[in-house]
Amino acid sequence: MSEHDARLPIDLAALQATTRGFFPELLGLRFLVATRDEVRAELAFRPELCTTPGVMHGGALMAFADTLGAYGTVLNLPAGARTTTLESKTNFFAAAAGTATVVGEAVPLHRGARTMVWQTRISRADGRLVAMVTQTQMVLAAEPSLTERLGAAFAQGTAAEQQALLAPLERAGAALYRGWAEHEPNAETRRALLEAAKREDDNAAVLEDLAKKR
Repeated sequence: MSEHDARLPIDLAALQATTRGFFPELLGLRFLVATRDEVRAELAFRPELCTTPGVMHGGALMAFADTLGAYGTVLNLPAGARTTTLESKTNFFAAAAGTATVVGEAVPLHRGARTMVWQTRISRADGRLVAMVTQTQMVLAAEPSLTERLGAAFAQGTAAEQQALLAPLERAGAALYRGWAEHEPNAETRRALLEAAKREDDNAAVLEDLAKKR
């Protein structure tokens, strides 16, 4: 991805929709800017988020920052990959008091194949720095598909081992075709399924015959 592409804005409405029914929505987080280089959002001051009257709870601020860093990582993940927070460090500089909202701006310090590090600056409406949060996100690789797992199993064996693995799969395929044929009302389709079952059985027989000759 080019530097220009990385700064293209993300659809904020679609991104906001992913928070529905989850903790970010409960917090009241609202996205303002989202690119692969920056995630900015605001959190409205509410009594439910306070530690004492008029002062926002530090845990709410930490959760706010954690969410932004996690979303920033998600926007940079390869297809199918996931993420989880590995470590987070927060420095508080001022109370989040006497303000209608706080704004968090998360930017990447490191974007690697296994981890990403994001730093989130949280400020009051008057611009006063409230907290700085640095977090490390683990990148969890996508789970291989069934086809990929089967391909890997076949690729690792010898020809004899591959044939021994394939023979029962051919028999299982034949049984599936016959089962589908039993419940198929269309005569032409039923015939095609039975022919496919015979081909699977024939393939299995060839492989089993090879095994006997070794």
